[in-house]
Amino acid sequence: MLFRKRYDEKEVECPCCHKNVKTLVKLNRTKSEFYGRRYTGTDKNYWLICPSCKAVIGAK
Repeated sequence: MLFRKRYDEKEVECPCCHKNVKTLVKLNRTKSEFYGRRYTGTDKNYWLICPSCKAVIGAK
C-alpha cells in the first residue's frame, strides 16, 4: 500500500473522452521546477487527472 493511487470522491465528466470518471489526485510538481523563484502559494497543490485518457481536468 506504499504506492496506492488516490482518487477523488466525486465523479465528473471528462471534457476530452466524455466519460464519467473518478479522477486521480496527483501532486503538482511543477512548482519545484522553477529554481530561484519564490513560491507564493497561489498555485494549486494537486491536479485532477482522468484515469482513462490522462488529461488534466482541474486542480485542487
